[in-house]
Amino acid sequence: MQKAVLSMYKLSEFTKPMYKIGEVKDLLGVTTQTLHNYEKESLLKFERTQGGHRVITKKELVRYLRDRGLIEDDLQKEKWDVVYARVDTMSEAKLGDLDIQAFNVIEGFSEDIKKLKIFKEVGLSTDDARKQLNKVLDMILQDEVKRLYVESKGTIASTGYRYIEKLCNYKGVKIHTLK
Repeated sequence: MQKAVLSMYKLSEFTKPMYKIGEVKDLLGVTTQTLHNYEKESLLKFERTQGGHRVITKKELVRYLRDRGLIEDDLQKEKWDVVYARVDTMSEAKLGDLDIQAFNVIEGFSEDIKKLKIFKEVGLSTDDARKQLNKVLDMILQDEVKRLYVESKGTIASTGYRYIEKLCNYKGVKIHTLK
């Protein structure tokens, strides 16, 4: 796995918990002396085995590469941008209000939205058993959502919005509203 120093590495390439100095030398495409210099300059922190051999942990090696912008986290799942649309009654849905709401949200944020999933449903904002909203919340809990787009806070919940907002903040999900 010989690479030039300025190569881009993938996190998935690092499968062992510890790496011997020879492996690190080959991986980074540098000499053993360069690694000694990195250690003296506190750029890399090596540990010693019981036999006195120098090794570097996967965590330390990844930190070094990440600090230099040389590693791609290919293990992270790409997260979804989610549009959630809701109307109170079936008659509103039959009039097309549900589709119009979803369309307006997408149009309003079209420059930002990348990987999209749309959830639409009919139900009162006070109904705590909305299936589509529960699917969105499950996705948020599983760290599958990057951003949540809605027409207004009331689309999600007229009461309890702050709880959902707190969950989103905790999971790093930004809520975007048109209104």
